[in-house]
Amino acid sequence: MGYKKQLFFFSIAIFSCSIVGAQELTNDIRKDTVSYSEKNTQKILEFGEFIAATVHNNDSEAFISKLNDKVFFERILSVNPSIDTEDSYIKGFLIGMKRALNSFPNEIIMEVENGAYYDFISYRYDQEAQTYYALFRMYSSESGMNYHDFRIHKENDEIQFSDMYVYLSGEHFTETLGRLMTYTLPEKKLFGLLESSPNEESKDLFKAIMHNKNGDFIKAYEIMDGLKSELAKEKFLLIFKSLIASQIDDEKYLKSLEDLINTFPDDPTILLNKIDYHIYKSEYFEAIQVINQLQNATEDDFLNYIKASVAFEDQNYDLALNYFKYTAENYPDFFEGQAGYLNTLIMMNDYPGAVNYLDELIADGYDKPAIIEYIEEDDEYGENILETFSKSKDFKAWKKKK
Repeated sequence: MGYKKQLFFFSIAIFSCSIVGAQELTNDIRKDTVSYSEKNTQKILEFGEFIAATVHNNDSEAFISKLNDKVFFERILSVNPSIDTEDSYIKGFLIGMKRALNSFPNEIIMEVENGAYYDFISYRYDQEAQTYYALFRMYSSESGMNYHDFRIHKENDEIQFSDMYVYLSGEHFTETLGRLMTYTLPEKKLFGLLESSPNEESKDLFKAIMHNKNGDFIKAYEIMDGLKSELAKEKFLLIFKSLIASQIDDEKYLKSLEDLINTFPDDPTILLNKIDYHIYKSEYFEAIQVINQLQNATEDDFLNYIKASVAFEDQNYDLALNYFKYTAENYPDFFEGQAGYLNTLIMMNDYPGAVNYLDELIADGYDKPAIIEYIEEDDEYGENILETFSKSKDFKAWKKKK
């Protein structure tokens, strides 16, 4: 069981790769700040609700209207200040990136249309960065968990965003794109930008990304797993390798996570990766400890649902029941929490309690035939963990009750 089946990297397949280290931001970009005040705090809350609404209303144009693309691209270019922005190749690259950027809200919207949740969680004021961040959670049972931490910018008294820290990549979006932009530069334009000229593995990376884009995950993984140079130790590329591996099988996915964690054992930015690693290793206690770390960092009580699911997998049903109960009570529109509570009662052989809970669900407006189908149907693997309950006298009596 794992919670991260794919990484949300916003059309990464349109870029190709080499290697470069991130630089300090320039002084101009350090002006990308917002002062702390009650007025600005209120504006941040309104911004968060606005972005969430644009996603749920399928309004990508309104979403992207809040991006200050001028500062966003300045932050990308700050990764390598030596890049000649007047160069025709660079200009063309930035035009292509701008087009891709305008479409990336559609990826979030599409995930939500397919059943994902995208919610504004909280805000914080970062003293070091001297600006606000607005935190959003993306979750689905298919693609797993990710967080987007929007860096806030203020332009003519309007709250916008100039960047986004992506939890699964462990860095700001502009850092990722800035490095990827350098990866794509022709060799003759790399003079002065890299400590050494790109090697043959840079071309291999491009091939891996294109294989991944085309759905040939095995070829992409073989290339990524065969890297021998310093590229093999790039955190972002190790995470990208885990993305590819997750599309193939659990063995390769686990190996890719081990490569990442062994290379960055104390890195606090790979908590989501560590959670999956411990789950795949059936190290459930360790997984919950890492979830607690993530919950301390995000202050997101929805992570109680993830802890409940891990405890359920560990057959620690008392703990699972408490966390599922919390989720069901605090997220009433999230059926997975209610289903988890019901499933746990059944696993504890508390059939009378399960029947009473079914009555509560009906009272809350759930459709009885839909609940019956949920209890009796097999899952995608042809299994039904509720089969014994579905054949019990308690359930049959409840099913007949009008």
